Amino acid sequence: MKSPLKAAALQMLTCGVVAENVSKLLEAVEQAAEQGVELLVVPECALSGYPPSQGLDFAALREARRALVARASQRGLWLALGTTTRHRQKWFNSALLFSPRGRLVASYHKTQLTEDDTPIFQAGCALPVFQIGQWKVGLQICFDMRFPENWRILRRQGAELILHLSHASGAAGWKVPVLGGTVRCRAAENGLFVVSANDARRPQMLVSAICDPDGRHLACARKNREMMITATLDRTAVKDDFLRLRRTDLWSRPQFRRLLLR
Repeated sequence: MKSPLKAAALQMLTCGVVAENVSKLLEAVEQAAEQGVELLVVPECALSGYPPSQGLDFAALREARRALVARASQRGLWLALGTTTRHRQKWFNSALLFSPRGRLVASYHKTQLTEDDTPIFQAGCALPVFQIGQWKVGLQICFDMRFPENWRILRRQGAELILHLSHASGAAGWKVPVLGGTVRCRAAENGLFVVSANDARRPQMLVSAICDPDGRHLACARKNREMMITATLDRTAVKDDFLRLRRTDLWSRPQFRRLLLR
């Protein structure tokens, strides 16, 4: 990926039928390509559905993923895809980043699981940062936004852009300003870009947005609407002013360090 980078966040209504989800995602790839988008970010489990069906057909899911990645490759797109993955019979809530050549170049398994997640998914145990072209990129999924430690660890590893895939919808619409402010704060306190794509199910708890390193919206979707938003990201805007001002001498004192880890 180069800089400046034209990125898009897809706000779509997902369902439990993989064929319906992949049809929408294929249309989104075409729409993104027509708009000159280079990176497309879609919601949490956008392909498999969230929560995935207990009888999820992983063979059909693999075929749908293959078709989608092939289409994105044909259109020259980077694709950040939310889906369910399986390894040794364990299910993971995953974010997968594919290159315009169709290669899987980055993957992340959701680390902070909700009470709804835990009966289905195994928690991930890694917070990787990937050097992808000119950008250092981290991945986060939905509830991860509530834990600033995740984001700070990614930033301290050099992340300049975090792709946030979410399914915060279907209840508690009052959370829109709270969660929207949370994503903006994660961007501002770490001085990096965030592309956040959320499911469109009513009522939404979070509206899809693209934030700059000051936490300002470069683009923001309309609430409860299926739509795509785009913005151009310039990595020279990434900053470290808050990082430089941190009182690590204070927090590293034993009496405080214990509290941070408790």
